[in-house]
Amino acid sequence: MYDKSYVKQFSSYTNLISLMQRYSDFQENIVDVRMTASDVFFENTIRTNCYLLKSGYVQITDIGKYGVAYLMIGSPGKIISLPIYYSEIPQLLEVKALTDVVITRVDFEFLKKVLQFEDPHNYITINYLSDLRKMLYQEVTQNTAAVRTRIINFLIYLADSLGMRAGDYVVWLPHFLTYDVLAEFAHCSKPHAVTILKELRAKEIIDTHRGQWAVLDIRELQGLLDE
Repeated sequence: MYDKSYVKQFSSYTNLISLMQRYSDFQENIVDVRMTASDVFFENTIRTNCYLLKSGYVQITDIGKYGVAYLMIGSPGKIISLPIYYSEIPQLLEVKALTDVVITRVDFEFLKKVLQFEDPHNYITINYLSDLRKMLYQEVTQNTAAVRTRIINFLIYLADSLGMRAGDYVVWLPHFLTYDVLAEFAHCSKPHAVTILKELRAKEIIDTHRGQWAVLDIRELQGLLDE
């Protein structure tokens, strides 16, 4: 079995850049790409690059022949796209900036060479696939739940994965969260999302301050799933 904390630490953005900097052709094979909020780029199946999120948050969506499916939120330090096979699934990825972001684009042949020598146990690939598996599981469970449950689940996910603790049970949610973003991730209409958030606000489970949402009691929010 693998040590989860070690694998995550080894796979961090800082460590991966450090590994690549050992090679003389490092500068030739990476470039930082800046995007402002709402900017979008598409990455198709025949991938020649790997994308690492240096700063900011992005939404990653699978644009497939069976429709559009949200995959994950990329947070600072995450690998957005790591080619595993030449005939990769999903066919087309849409990467949308939720905030201003900096994405490090790495030539995949260069990265593959680095990983062969610096990561013989495939920790970085294992960590990437583990993160992707968790996100896909979340998407499947979201699609089978009622709208109210989907919204609560998504708020809990944001609090656990991307939130900032401000006390024993208070968690600030990422500042990119809006009614529009929540409705899109929960696969519901904006008015429906507004109605449910008003309910949570009336129960003093969530609130806003200067435009940023906070969970006032994460226990209460989690408890709603048992109702």
